[in-house]
Amino acid sequence: MFEDRKMYLSRVRALAEKPAKLIRILRADNYSLHKMMWSLFPDNPHAKRDFLFRKDIQHGWPVFYVLSPRQPVPVIGVFDVETKVFSPKLGAGDRLAFTLRANPVQTRKTGDPNPKKRKRDDVVMRLKRELRAKKNPEDKTPSQSELIQKTGEEWLRRQAAKRGFKVETVGVDGYQQHIFYSKSRKIHFSSLDFNGILEVTNTDKFLDTLYFGIGPAKAFGCGLMLISRANKTAY
Repeated sequence: MFEDRKMYLSRVRALAEKPAKLIRILRADNYSLHKMMWSLFPDNPHAKRDFLFRKDIQHGWPVFYVLSPRQPVPVIGVFDVETKVFSPKLGAGDRLAFTLRANPVQTRKTGDPNPKKRKRDDVVMRLKRELRAKKNPEDKTPSQSELIQKTGEEWLRRQAAKRGFKVETVGVDGYQQHIFYSKSRKIHFSSLDFNGILEVTNTDKFLDTLYFGIGPAKAFGCGLMLISRANKTAY
């Protein structure tokens, strides 16, 4: 049972003891940040990625949240780590405040002879294309913030239906497109930030969602949902 699985939730703060390292962290792309997070797990550097993370900026300083089955360790002069065991006791009907950064996509067939081939579309850009194709001169064009809220909320409600929770309220913002190179391969994905209130409907599925994340691009800082009891401060 997931209730018995031991996980660690850590808050990782960048330090200013080595200014050159701090500048690298502030300027790092998502692939570089992923490699930096590996430095917190020196016991098995060749293990398959088994952690989720996300980067926030607090008072101008980078702060990372990391959920992992192994306890991360500080990197002297670079990263300070605060860790607590993450083993939430949840039940159907529990109401939780949540925040989430995710890569919301919608898959479609590509016309390739292989029926398993699919293309991932950025949900915001997909709706923009659809509206442009159907546009009536008399129709009001939705604002960027309206598009982000609509597409993000619809995507999250679809995810919730199969992941053990339902969305009560949600705000969506922070739309970003990320472009960088990994081993000479161009990586391009988008992200949205969600925050709101949810209700747990299936405990096992929801814990699965917390431990393994939501959506693609998990290696690049997406998918980690942070929760707290409704009306309490999140960590």
